[in-house]
Amino acid sequence: MIDHDNIRQMLGDDDPYVRRDACEAIGEARDCGFLQDLVRLLKDEHPGVKESALNALTSIGGKHVAEAMAPLLRLEDVALRNIGIEILQLIGPEAIETLAGLLKDKDDDVVKFAIDILASIGEAEAANTLAPLAEHRNPNVRASVAVCIGRLKAQGSAPTLLKILNDGEEWVRFSAIEGLGLLQDKSALAPLLGVMAGGSGLLKEAAIESLGRIASHSDASEVLVKLEEFVRFGGVISPNSIVRLLEKALSPGSSFRPSREFKEAYFSFLSSAMEDGEFDCKTTAIKGFGLLKMPEGIGNVLRFINSQKELSEETEALLVDAIVSMTGGGPIPEALKTEVLKGGKALKVIVGAFGELKSEEAVPILASLIGKAAKHELREVVTALESIGSPDSVDVLMKALKNPDGHTRKISARALGTLLGEDAVGPLFEALQKETYRDVLEEMTDTVAAIASESVKKGLCALLSSKREELREMGARGLGLVGDEEALRFLQEAAGDRSPNVRKMSYKSMARLGIPEAADSVVRGLKDENDDVKLSVLKALGGWTGELIKSALLESLRDRNLWVRYHAVALLGDMEDAGVEDAVIEVLKKDEAPVKAAAAKALEAIGSSRALPELKVFLNHPDAQVRAAVENAIERIGSNADFRDR
Repeated sequence: MIDHDNIRQMLGDDDPYVRRDACEAIGEARDCGFLQDLVRLLKDEHPGVKESALNALTSIGGKHVAEAMAPLLRLEDVALRNIGIEILQLIGPEAIETLAGLLKDKDDDVVKFAIDILASIGEAEAANTLAPLAEHRNPNVRASVAVCIGRLKAQGSAPTLLKILNDGEEWVRFSAIEGLGLLQDKSALAPLLGVMAGGSGLLKEAAIESLGRIASHSDASEVLVKLEEFVRFGGVISPNSIVRLLEKALSPGSSFRPSREFKEAYFSFLSSAMEDGEFDCKTTAIKGFGLLKMPEGIGNVLRFINSQKELSEETEALLVDAIVSMTGGGPIPEALKTEVLKGGKALKVIVGAFGELKSEEAVPILASLIGKAAKHELREVVTALESIGSPDSVDVLMKALKNPDGHTRKISARALGTLLGEDAVGPLFEALQKETYRDVLEEMTDTVAAIASESVKKGLCALLSSKREELREMGARGLGLVGDEEALRFLQEAAGDRSPNVRKMSYKSMARLGIPEAADSVVRGLKDENDDVKLSVLKALGGWTGELIKSALLESLRDRNLWVRYHAVALLGDMEDAGVEDAVIEVLKKDEAPVKAAAAKALEAIGSSRALPELKVFLNHPDAQVRAAVENAIERIGSNADFRDR
């Protein structure tokens, strides 16, 4: 309950913020006693007051607010009238009774506003109140009624729209056609086809759009057959509507079998649309070529590709689908063979289509591209060979493992692993033994590890005995990816390797196993003679917990290497264990600046209120990172302590 006298005084205050607060209070209380005051404040000079008044009226809502808004529709002030329209729309169904009354208003503009608001509210029951206006004296009102009824989608409204379809004004008939399309009532199919036979170009365009919306899969073929003559003799209509109908008529499972003449008529229509239309029109036509499954359209597609500066992934996918559909199960069209060997803009799309078609005929063509295609294109070539999956494509990929280009070897290894599984293990290990590039070694290792068979485990273990350091490292990497307890024993042995890189990978892989039995071996790496090994172990320990890990990290706080101490104290903070706060406070007090900053963050994470006096000592530390970390820690710990006290 609000104090009415106080609110009324606030509504007239000189301070706009006081007036705004009054509006907000009324809105929260949903009090209908100030409706006229709120309407008056919709004209306030201060935008905040106007917005608050609008929000309050919307919040109160209901029939009384709707009636208060109705007079605004008669105003010459466009801004205020639009506010009234917005509020009535937001009130929604509760405003329908008021709006129904406005449909009889003497001012035609008010009637039209009411119709448009009813359309936006979207309550089908309003359609009954609109039907009598189909014969309104004003054509703009009749046109609005037609579109509104369509948007409301009220059952039984088709007769009203069909009546308006015979209106004397072309613009009203256009709106009736639009409304029928929105209503999607099948009884409109025949009348709309009649418009196609005798209407103007504008009405025909609207009729085909609505036919595309209304026609079911079975209706679409009948509509297209009836439109065939119109299309053949150069009727100008949007390709979007035709392609929508073709999608329905030629969908999978459809019994419609179009004649050659039918296809040629629509192919010619779409070809003309490609020549004359903008980008969207061209891509729609290409989609239509795919639906017609006519290889003759491939030339149009290739010309389109070569005319573009670049293609989005979405457009590329559409083009691939169209080429696949036009090619079907038949031989590869010569146009595609010729174009792909040029290595131009169309190469990626054509190669993608070869893969989708799983065309064995394409394998020699794809093989010829290896060594010629650019890196991004080569990826598509290998993907296509993988998709085809024939013995010949496997042979091509096997040869690619020995290609002089490292990138080719890398992506071929990945494809063979996916395609052959266990059968790829031998060739991949053989390639590993000869490989020199690290990124290719890693890809091959990861590929065989993903197969995770017994032969893979044996092969990885064998690598640990290699004379080449990088192969021993890959053996350790792969065993960590295989991820079973049996691998732990071999990794423990590899952790004694003379190479720091092999030791780093061994500890990292043991940590990756994530099994309790590995913990003791992993923390042993914190005592390694090589600083890089210790740092690698610390990074691998992220997320590990337990007394063993905590003890090892506490010991690492005394390490000679600053960054080992830095990462150790950071990990202790991540553990949020109050039992380590004394050790972390000592680090804060005695260590170098980067480690001090890490210690302050760790104490913040732990929530150590005992550390507050020590933290305050460093508020004026010369290092900016230390100061920032200390300030954040004090603020966070202090606020948490205040919350607990409350």
